[in-house]
Amino acid sequence: MQKKKTTAVVAILLVVLAAIAGLVAWQGANQKEGKKSDRLTIVASTNVYAELAKTVAGKHADVSAIITKQSVSPEDYEPTNAVAKKVSNADIAFGNGLGYDAWLKKLAKTSKDTQVLYVGEDILNKKSGSNPHLWNDPDNMIQAAQGLADTLSKKDPKHEADYQANAKAYADKLKPVTDKIDELAAKVAGKEVIETEPVYEYMLDALGAKVVGDEFAEAIEEGNDPSPAVLSDIQSKIKNHELAFLVYNTQTTGGTVDKIVKLAKDNNVPIVKVTETSPNNTSYVDWKLSELKQIQNIVVK
Repeated sequence: MQKKKTTAVVAILLVVLAAIAGLVAWQGANQKEGKKSDRLTIVASTNVYAELAKTVAGKHADVSAIITKQSVSPEDYEPTNAVAKKVSNADIAFGNGLGYDAWLKKLAKTSKDTQVLYVGEDILNKKSGSNPHLWNDPDNMIQAAQGLADTLSKKDPKHEADYQANAKAYADKLKPVTDKIDELAAKVAGKEVIETEPVYEYMLDALGAKVVGDEFAEAIEEGNDPSPAVLSDIQSKIKNHELAFLVYNTQTTGGTVDKIVKLAKDNNVPIVKVTETSPNNTSYVDWKLSELKQIQNIVVK
C-alpha cells in the first residue's frame, strides 16, 4: 500500500514539473518572439553612425555603438568576445565599410540573422580602395540615413512611414552644416590646400577646394616617409605661400608631420585642425561646424 502511495506522489510531481517546464519554455519563446517583433536591434561600429541610426530608427529600435571614445581608432580596433556576441545578436550591423571597420562584417558572419549594412559599399556603391572617410561629406551621411531607412522599412514595413520621415528629419538636422558649406564654397573653390593625412578630403571636395600633395598625405596615412621630391614640393608650396591653408589631423603627430606644421606656422600659412574620429560627447553637427568655422575665419575677411 505504501509503495502504491509513493508511486502516485512521484507521478504527480513529474506531471507538475513537466507543466512548469512547459510554462517556462512557452514564456521564454513568447518573450523572444515579442522582442523581435516589437523592436529591432542596431549595432553601429562608431558613435557617429549610432547617432544617425538613432535618429532614423526612432522608437522602433535599440541602437548602440561599439566605439564611443575618440582615442579608439576603428581601423586598429580589436573586438572583445562581448562585442562579438552583441553583433551576432543584432538585426543590423551598421558601419562605414571600405576596410575602415572590416571587423564588423567578420563578427556578423557568426549569425545568419544579422544583416551587415555598410555605408560605403551597400549605400554609396563605393569601390574597394576608395577613401573611407565618408562622414566628412554631410551628403554621404544624408544618403546613409536614407539607405538605413529603406533597409528598416523592409525589415519592419509597418513602421515604414516613420523611418522615411526620420531620414528626412536627419537631413534637416544636418542643414547647419550643409548651409555652411554652401556659404564657404564660393570663397574656397579653386584654392589650393594640402592635408597632413587624407581624412578631410570629402569635405574639401564639397567645398570645391583643389587638394594638392596627395602623395604626401597618403604616405603619412600609410606610415611611410614621403619621397624627397614630394617633401620638397610641399615645402616649396608652403614657403611660396601657394596654399590657402593646411589641414592638420591632430591625431597623427610626430616626425615629418610636426616639421610640416611648424614650417606652415613659420611662414604664416593658416592651419585648420581636424580629427579623424568624433570628439567625445560631441554631436556630428557640432563637430563639423567647429572645423568649418576655422575655414571661415581664414577665407572670410
